[in-house]
Amino acid sequence: MDHEELNGFVAELVERHGLPGMAVGVQHGETRLLAAAGLRNAFTGDPATPDTMFQIGSLTKMYTATLVMGLVDAGAVSLDDTLDTLLPELRLAGDPDLSAVTLRMLVTHTSGIEGDSFFDTGRNDDAVARLVERLEQIGMVHEPGSTWSYCNTGFVLAGRVVEKLTGLPWRLALSERLVAPLGAASPVTLLDDVLRYRASTGHVGSPGRLQPADLASMPWSQAPAGSRSFGRVDDLLTFACLHMDGGVTADGTRLLSGQAVDLMASHVADQPVSMTAGQGIGWFLLDESPELVVGHAGDTVGYAALLLLAPRRRLAVASLANAEWGVGANFEAAFTLFAALEGIDVSAPGARSGGESPALAGLAGRYERQGGSAEVEAEAEGLLVTLVTSDELRGERSESLRLIPAGGSVFVDAEDPTSFPFEFLGDGERPEYFLAGARVMRRVP
Repeated sequence: MDHEELNGFVAELVERHGLPGMAVGVQHGETRLLAAAGLRNAFTGDPATPDTMFQIGSLTKMYTATLVMGLVDAGAVSLDDTLDTLLPELRLAGDPDLSAVTLRMLVTHTSGIEGDSFFDTGRNDDAVARLVERLEQIGMVHEPGSTWSYCNTGFVLAGRVVEKLTGLPWRLALSERLVAPLGAASPVTLLDDVLRYRASTGHVGSPGRLQPADLASMPWSQAPAGSRSFGRVDDLLTFACLHMDGGVTADGTRLLSGQAVDLMASHVADQPVSMTAGQGIGWFLLDESPELVVGHAGDTVGYAALLLLAPRRRLAVASLANAEWGVGANFEAAFTLFAALEGIDVSAPGARSGGESPALAGLAGRYERQGGSAEVEAEAEGLLVTLVTSDELRGERSESLRLIPAGGSVFVDAEDPTSFPFEFLGDGERPEYFLAGARVMRRVP
């Protein structure tokens, strides 16, 4: 593949998915290709270019996880250190035993802490510390280490650990300890810094009925989990190379030990869900055999991002879109390029489901988490699910979905079967948890 072919591929994706704009970068061996198509701002008509910055959302979690592992390498902390010693000021609702929650659990989504505490604590460098003080309003959705549930709060707490151990606010720890040593320009987290670059506008609504997204839609307190980061595909590939080259930068500087890099891309936490093949330190393991593929996605209001790596092939794809429906285009870009360049067929989310589905009647009931609930009703050929979510960021939202069996305890949206799966966890006849939107809800007795 050359630049012309990649440009044509990205342009076709933009047109077919109705995206305002998109940028895609490929690292294949020593070759790096960058391409973009469409517009960085549909309201001004400015074109998207390979050096355009997009919000990268939860891809930021991989930078936070890398900072944590750098501190582990330095002997400043252990993945087995517990929250009662790392953050003795932390209190959660119900006063759970925080000596049972480890740093490893924070960066593998297995801590059990309610995941979406989007409290706005201002725009100063103490925002993350002040969020910790607000967490007495949230509790646990499952016992530490007992299952998996996507947890923004866990990564915010990991970011606070980074702050305390480095003596730096998280944004400076990011730039001084990781971005600058990589020789990269991004991620940047302050809108003041974004203005120096070609920044894209996020788009919400639908193709043909676009509206601009608020660049500051997520509170600063969520920065270590991905609320404010802007990045370029070129810089994401530079970060990917750190993880494909054993922790060494392009100029030979070692930022991570080879052991830390390997551990991050290993199955280090139980993840009894079918969304991925396993959970590493930050990374999701999309496949382990015959080829190791790790990655992470991100989305904020108006943006979608993806970074996918096959470390043993030195192949990485970064894909950024400035529309909230760009998730599918990003995955299509990465999966297509992995197949074309190295013959790697990456499994889609939920593809590992299988086996006989449980009796639908036993799945019916009410499930709850902080800021969310699900009423599950059994129907003749599937389930009717009414999801309600609420937080200070977006208010209350409700939607009804019809789910159909996909094998075992996995179900998919009847209208969009390629979207992330839904799953029931625990006792097959009367499961304790319902996984929706990658978050678990506990059954209400």
